[in-house]
Amino acid sequence: MLYFEATEFFGQEFLLAQGDSMPIPFFAPAMFSIFQGIVGGVIVAWVASRTKSPQNVWLSISLIALALSFVLPFGGILGFEAALWLNAMHAVAGALIIPMVRSSLSAGPRASDS
Repeated sequence: MLYFEATEFFGQEFLLAQGDSMPIPFFAPAMFSIFQGIVGGVIVAWVASRTKSPQNVWLSISLIALALSFVLPFGGILGFEAALWLNAMHAVAGALIIPMVRSSLSAGPRASDS
């Protein structure tokens, strides 16, 4: 949604920094989000089945990934403003998804399980 606000209301262009600076197609953010959702689902399933504290492991992994996502736009897209828009999109997505997924995972072993 922020992508469409940035492009339609604010006139922000998103151009790839490599090659001929081609524009990012309008459907690319949606397709990338779907792909990342699938990858994230696999990671969550693995974390839930293999760790003793899934909530904390998920939080650690997702915060590291979110921090890395803030660096990548500055090298892969033309323009400082476009990179800031992408970082805002990542922050909004992280603020919504990370707590939601974390709350669906178990907190870890219960005292009665010991």
